[in-house]
Amino acid sequence: MSILQKSAGAPFICKVYLDFNGSLTPTNSEENQNFYNSVGNQYTWKPLYFSITKVNFTETPKEISAGTQYTQSLSISFPNSDALRTDRIEKIKTTKFVRLELSNGVSIVLGRNDFFQNKPLSILATSTANKTTISFKTITMFSVGVLQINDVSHIIDFLIPTENPNNFIAI
Repeated sequence: MSILQKSAGAPFICKVYLDFNGSLTPTNSEENQNFYNSVGNQYTWKPLYFSITKVNFTETPKEISAGTQYTQSLSISFPNSDALRTDRIEKIKTTKFVRLELSNGVSIVLGRNDFFQNKPLSILATSTANKTTISFKTITMFSVGVLQINDVSHIIDFLIPTENPNNFIAI
C-alpha cells in the first residue's frame, strides 16, 4: 500500500491493555515504519476493563525549535463502586506502556517516547461517586506507531514440562 492511498475505514478502540514491567524496542525494518513502530512480547500485557463509549485517544503535534513534538493523551472511564477501587487505581498508576487494540486489528502503543522510554507516562486519576477516569499522557518526538507482538508461546510451552512435579524444590 502506498502511503498516499486512502486508508481503510475509521477504526475504534475496542481493547486496552496495560504493561507494568515489559520493554518495547523500535522496529528495524523500512517496511514497518522503521523506528516509529515497536516490537513487544505478548505475555506482558494485561487487559483493562473500561466502558467502550468512555475511551478517548488524541495526538496533538506542536512545532518547537528541535522539530515536531507530539502530545499523546488517552482517557478511560469505568465504574468505581467496588471494594477494590483504590488498589485498582494505584496499580494502574504504575503502568509503563498502554496498548490500544483497534477494531481493524491494529495495535498502537503509548509510552515509548524516544528510542527507549526515557520518561514514564504521566498518569492522573479523577473520580466521582459513580466513575473513575484515568488519563495517560506522554510527550514524544514521534507520532504514535504500530505495535508488533512477538508470539513466544512456542518458547514458553517448551520451557514448561508437560508433567509438572508436585514441587520444584526438595525441602
